[in-house]
Amino acid sequence: MGAAQAERRKANDARVFFFIPLVILTTLMIGLRFEVGGDWGAYVRTYNSIYFLSLPASTAITDPGYAILNWLSAYLNFGISFVNLLCAALFMGGFARLAWKQPNPALAVLVAVPYLIIVVGMGYTRQAAAIGVICFAIADASERHLIKLVVLIGIAALLHKSAIMILPIALIPIFRRSPLLGIIGAVLFTVLFFLILRDTSDKLVQNYVTGNYDSQGAAIRVAMNVMAAATFLLFRKKIDLPPFLKSFWTSCAVLALVSVLALAASSASSGVDRISLYLIPLQAVCYSRLPYILGRNNKALPSILIGVLAYSFLVQFVWLNYANNANYWVPYKISL
Repeated sequence: MGAAQAERRKANDARVFFFIPLVILTTLMIGLRFEVGGDWGAYVRTYNSIYFLSLPASTAITDPGYAILNWLSAYLNFGISFVNLLCAALFMGGFARLAWKQPNPALAVLVAVPYLIIVVGMGYTRQAAAIGVICFAIADASERHLIKLVVLIGIAALLHKSAIMILPIALIPIFRRSPLLGIIGAVLFTVLFFLILRDTSDKLVQNYVTGNYDSQGAAIRVAMNVMAAATFLLFRKKIDLPPFLKSFWTSCAVLALVSVLALAASSASSGVDRISLYLIPLQAVCYSRLPYILGRNNKALPSILIGVLAYSFLVQFVWLNYANNANYWVPYKISL
């Protein structure tokens, strides 16, 4: 409703009035879910393992940031739902900030619903929280806010270590415009990489590069990113974005195209799939802007707007009815 009515309600107060409840309700649905998602059992076991541990000991169980959230919830005896709610707030808060920067914020959220919000947000708790922090970092990113960008991506890496691999992509626009700042960013990346990954780098390489770990649905996720990437690159000159963000999303689009080759050449689709999850916000950015790119006078072209709505519905319908693991999400149950 918000996506369709955006053209009739241009005042920011009306958009905020709709958008804030939308984000809050979505956050509650994600955070208060019960036995929803393919990894639900694994996250419950992590919480139970940390329940009787000290805070320093709990960081040996999982990523430090996620361990802290579990330890805090266990200390307060709030259960796994409180951990999920905190992660949901990080995820939706960050993504909502990115969506608000688009011409039609509700449309950006709608594009994200079928996969990013339902599958990733309700299935990959740690990585969803990391994606949310990254979205928050990218929404207002520029060359003048290098330290803020690095710090936020570092925080995301504390929730899921793979998030640190987004930092080199974020440094590409900086290096192009200011080699000195790019070098400083590279040094900071090296420091963060050493601090966060020094004890687990071999395991990550084994899991995501040299191993034979396949991820179901990786090819479909990569294909969805490729469609958005091709669309973005096709209309790149018409997209009204600040230079830094245009360069960043262009780099993400190129990486999405390269991921097809990586998926074909690698024996482990899991690594490609994990990195591809961080590229999914490109779909929301690209498709929410498409009706305005092809429209006139900053107004959405109705046929393209309807096309984006239909595409999102189709993705949702196909996943719910034909995905191998959809039964882990259906029916939705709430912890209350």
